[in-house]
Amino acid sequence: MIKFPPNPFVIKDGFFSAFQFMSKKGNSSQLFNLNLNGFWDSCWIVFFVNAVVSTLASYGIKANIDGDIQSGILPRLLLITIIDICLFSILVNTIFEKIGKSDKFFRFIIPFNWIQSFQAILMLSFAVLGLILPPSIFVFFGIMVVIWVTFSLWRIGKEEVGLTGWGATGMIFLSVIIEASLGMFSRSLSMTI
Repeated sequence: MIKFPPNPFVIKDGFFSAFQFMSKKGNSSQLFNLNLNGFWDSCWIVFFVNAVVSTLASYGIKANIDGDIQSGILPRLLLITIIDICLFSILVNTIFEKIGKSDKFFRFIIPFNWIQSFQAILMLSFAVLGLILPPSIFVFFGIMVVIWVTFSLWRIGKEEVGLTGWGATGMIFLSVIIEASLGMFSRSLSMTI
């Protein structure tokens, strides 16, 4: 059964735990709630963050805002976010069952979701600050954040789950491929409708 969305204290603690993990201040079992409730909290936060980003992206487009609102782009983006969360979780669980690491599913997916959401919040902050300050300032910081997050996601697979370096890299690529594929599918669907 799907748990209710997390309260603000859980969200604050989750982002703080993500930052702590990324700063190498502890491992996932020390920092995250690694159970079914923690899994639903991490899924909700991915949905909320992507909903905010999707809303800003879809309504922030100045070129054809009336057409976008009338065509219902926001509900499609939110549906794609739900499909992305579910598909990635199902595939990771299936892969972990096949390689005999099904007991490590929560240890992988929960920090992975929180860290990706943390990255999205940081990049969104840079984009907003780029409206006030020169955007070129944030290019360097953006690249550094992407490297830091990618290394942290890799560490989850390598150190927390015990995957090989290539296996941990493959899990990151799996996430990127799912997001890119769903994005392209959404784009092609919106052009045909």
